[in-house]
Amino acid sequence: MRSETWLYMPLAVIGATWGLTIPAMKVAVDSGYPVSGVLFWQVLLASMVAFLLFLPKRRAIPVTRRRVALWTWIMAFGSVLPGFISYTAAGHLPAGVMAITIAMVPIFIMPIAILTGHEVFKPKRVLGVLMGALAIFLLIGPDTSLPDPSKAGFVLLALLSPVFYAFEDNFIAYFGLDGLTPIETLLGSALLGVFIMSGVVISQGTFIPIWQGGFSMADWAIVVVGLTTGVAYAGFIWIIGQTGPVFAGQVAYLVTMFGVLWSVVLLGETYSGYIWAAFGVMMFGMFLVRPRGDAS
Repeated sequence: MRSETWLYMPLAVIGATWGLTIPAMKVAVDSGYPVSGVLFWQVLLASMVAFLLFLPKRRAIPVTRRRVALWTWIMAFGSVLPGFISYTAAGHLPAGVMAITIAMVPIFIMPIAILTGHEVFKPKRVLGVLMGALAIFLLIGPDTSLPDPSKAGFVLLALLSPVFYAFEDNFIAYFGLDGLTPIETLLGSALLGVFIMSGVVISQGTFIPIWQGGFSMADWAIVVVGLTTGVAYAGFIWIIGQTGPVFAGQVAYLVTMFGVLWSVVLLGETYSGYIWAAFGVMMFGMFLVRPRGDAS
């Protein structure tokens, strides 16, 4: 059987790109910008990225009930709902902790994938997911606990985002893209997100005119979040179709790793030696969870 281990390369690129959104998200919300206003720009810029990627091979896209359902599910569970949660929690937690919570995605994906029959129970693959869980425990060990224990509730809130991502991941793997390309899928869901978030910011009066008064650091952070989300998300949808939900879900470990590294480099956050041990455990877990095309 043809080896598909080459898929680790695009997985790493997606993880590094997506990881950059975590410190950028922290900068945006720490500026005092409203959550809904930041999220509006994220989905708008992501839709612009999807449209630019769609232009070279543009084609008519018939709108069907199945496709509207697909776009709506991805918009809700892969963008708007986890976005609200992540931005809210980011205002109270270090960026590194936010990165850690993302690594919970595969932990939630595995039981859902097995229950829906999309993935077969294999001890080695389960062990890979458990290695990811162990890495999380190492990351939140005694020397890396929250600076403010009263914020522990926001960690639990942040964990709802990976739950939503897990549902989205399995939905795509189970129902497919109905003949759409990953870019067309992203474009449709992002445009729906723009429609929904436009109504939210208008009703709440939370629109952010980022072009006024010159671009601040927070404004640039919003741009980074939107653009990188669009590129990374298109890649993520593509890799789900190539490998299945469990392997694709391992991108969460890379998002965690790069999210922490970007936070160290860009925000000056510091961590204990536990985090470096966790990186090694994450990589081992990824090795154990192979693409479906690999012999195992």
